[in-house]
Amino acid sequence: MDNNNFMDNVIRDIKVELDEEFDRNFERKAFFDQPWAPLSPNYNPSEGSMLMRTGALRKSLRSRIDGTKLVYESSLKYAGLQNYGGTVKQDFVPSDKMRRWAWAKARERKEQGDKPGEEKFRRMALAKRIKRTIVVPPRPFVGEHSRVWEIAGKVVREEAERTLQEATRNFNR
Repeated sequence: MDNNNFMDNVIRDIKVELDEEFDRNFERKAFFDQPWAPLSPNYNPSEGSMLMRTGALRKSLRSRIDGTKLVYESSLKYAGLQNYGGTVKQDFVPSDKMRRWAWAKARERKEQGDKPGEEKFRRMALAKRIKRTIVVPPRPFVGEHSRVWEIAGKVVREEAERTLQEATRNFNR
């Protein structure tokens, strides 16, 4: 076996292992052993769980081998924001549909006797312009971690042992 075959086998095996581990991060709701930051108390998704409402982010992850590097990418605009964190600044005029939704929510909260909730949605319905800054904490699902290096080391050792055994068999013939 030549060096190119060895490296190709190593990088391919590492890719398979890391693809599985990075996918498992969505089940763990953590980056290996580091739990993701909790959701904001202002955000209450009606279905699914953290980073798994529709599964689109998880399904969008693609990996490819580029020489001796593994590249992970996603076609979704928000993938980097979720993985690395960041700030989103919004400045917009509410649409009629948004205003109707806010009025409906205000009525709903009024019926529930929730005065602060009613006031929040009433102000939203009456707003001429909405300006807000949303800070998204990092919730990494791919990237560098000590576990990545452990996996790579294990794969290299296994491939080296396999190559050595093959060379020994060929030498003894």
